[in-house]
Amino acid sequence: MSKKIRIMLIALIIFPSCVSVDEKKISQQNKSEIQFEKLRGKGSLPQWFFSPSPGKTIGSIGFSRRISIGEDPELHARRYALDGILEYNDIKPSPKNSHYMKLINGEIKEAIIEGKLFSVPDMFKTKDYFIARAVSGPYKQFFENTDKEVSPFDCRPFWLCSPGSGDTGGVIGVSYRAVSPQRQYELAVKNGLLLMKYAYGVDVAGTEEVRRLRSGTGVLRLRKNNMSFKILGNTEKIRIYVKGVRYVGETLYVWLVSPDLPGFEPDTEWIYGKIKKGAVGISGKTASGLLSGQIEKAVENAVLSMAKNKDVMIDVEDFTRKNTYFSIFDQYVKSTVKTKVFPSLRGFYLDREEKVHVWLVPN
Repeated sequence: MSKKIRIMLIALIIFPSCVSVDEKKISQQNKSEIQFEKLRGKGSLPQWFFSPSPGKTIGSIGFSRRISIGEDPELHARRYALDGILEYNDIKPSPKNSHYMKLINGEIKEAIIEGKLFSVPDMFKTKDYFIARAVSGPYKQFFENTDKEVSPFDCRPFWLCSPGSGDTGGVIGVSYRAVSPQRQYELAVKNGLLLMKYAYGVDVAGTEEVRRLRSGTGVLRLRKNNMSFKILGNTEKIRIYVKGVRYVGETLYVWLVSPDLPGFEPDTEWIYGKIKKGAVGISGKTASGLLSGQIEKAVENAVLSMAKNKDVMIDVEDFTRKNTYFSIFDQYVKSTVKTKVFPSLRGFYLDREEKVHVWLVPN
């Protein structure tokens, strides 16, 4: 990931197993004595954790282990959260900045840094972690509905399938279980960027050849694809931040939004094949076995469909061979594509069979 990418680096820690928690026991115990792994279920962590950026607020979350050498672990959590916000605003803080240092030390709740107001209003403690949230701009204590039920298969909440908020566009970042909690979050953000970068335009060129052989015993279909996909535009200046976080079993979903993407109203009907424009791409497991490979393949399938609908040259040759005992129908279709496509993500869906579905429309 390029250092130039202005991504909000939010140190979310996702544990590899899903542990059910008895809410009555939690209410009777000190939550600071319970591990984060056991508190991550809905209702056990603070609401701002699941909705770090409600409304027009831009928020960031930072984690720090409670065991820290040299410095107060709470300082680390505040710093990680605040630095994510500062990086989004293209600000590089200096240790000599007294306002910045007082803010991460917890001496003050808000400060003006390089002409902009920042605050670290929230801190939550578990047995193994400190979790802090920083926000940019005037701070108001309100949160969006975090939904009591979470199901990507039923699109609850809606952004799991359609990451739009009306005036702001977004993408979904997803990651399966990883070697470490930090790595899982990094992969989720990276996979979200895979979806986002296509919005800057794709140069599609190449050929697709399909041959069909049909006889009395059945049909044989052979396909050969020689397509290239080149991303256009400068993808090293992407601005993106986390608006929502959900866990589904061992899978992490993050809702990433950006002011650089066009806004759109959420629409989950595309899951059932009800689309008015664009194309849906689907991919099962790929040779790499990585979710990122599935996402790229699904996007490329959708982009190719859009390119073919836009500008394609088709050559068709067919003939029939007959003799006394059988006949074979042989058809050869060659599609040549050379065009530019500017797709925008409207939907993402990971089904129960772990197939990736993406819905793209012309931007």
